[in-house]
Amino acid sequence: MPSFRIPRLIALALVTALVLPVAYASADGGQGGDRPGHQNFQQRLGLTDQQMTAIREIHARHADQQKQLWQSLRQAQADLRQQALNGGDVTAKTAEVTALLGQMTQLRATTLQEMSPILTQQQRDAMAKFSPHGHWHRGPRPTQGS
Repeated sequence: MPSFRIPRLIALALVTALVLPVAYASADGGQGGDRPGHQNFQQRLGLTDQQMTAIREIHARHADQQKQLWQSLRQAQADLRQQALNGGDVTAKTAEVTALLGQMTQLRATTLQEMSPILTQQQRDAMAKFSPHGHWHRGPRPTQGS
């Protein structure tokens, strides 16, 4: 049974590695908030310029911690892959990756909690319905042939 859990944890780690950067992409650290994703996020929620400024400030406050966690997670995942491919014991490295994923999730939850008072109830409800895959700032993907 433990051998079944390890591939699931590795898969979770890899999926998270692909998803979290997109979720944090709305944090531009005050660098040119005119990117299309920001405009779409602002339009989808009906955010004012003041709300967008406050949201950018929240993301900027957490940017260093997020970057550090992200770098640690990438390294731990690389180490885990290496150990798994070389037939090593992956238990400790899997626990490390899992802990880092938990810290990233906690940081994301903290960021959302800080954003909550800035948003109206209608905006919070709309944001809660965004894709759970981290594409909440982009809007729907275009369909093929449209």
